[in-house]
Amino acid sequence: MTEQPITVIATFHIRPEHEKAALDAIQRCVAASRHEQANLSYQCHRDVSNPNIFVFVERWRSPEALAAHETTPHFRAMAQVFETALSEPPHVRITREI
Repeated sequence: MTEQPITVIATFHIRPEHEKAALDAIQRCVAASRHEQANLSYQCHRDVSNPNIFVFVERWRSPEALAAHETTPHFRAMAQVFETALSEPPHVRITREI
């Protein structure tokens, strides 16, 4: 039996003064992540009522694929920007469709 894909829903609150750096890093990460073989979908949305909130919705073939993604240069570059850009800890859920 093939393992069911996972969906990641991650919310990030960005400090206003770090918006440009964060947005640049997000856009680079999204573009590169969409080319990863184990990626099924990779989107980042911006909250319409609070533009400092970004929500990622990602689909991966497996938890191992997500773990591999987290070692890529584009993910690591974004994570490095987030070290100073976040105003609070991220909220990350890893889910499977029912």
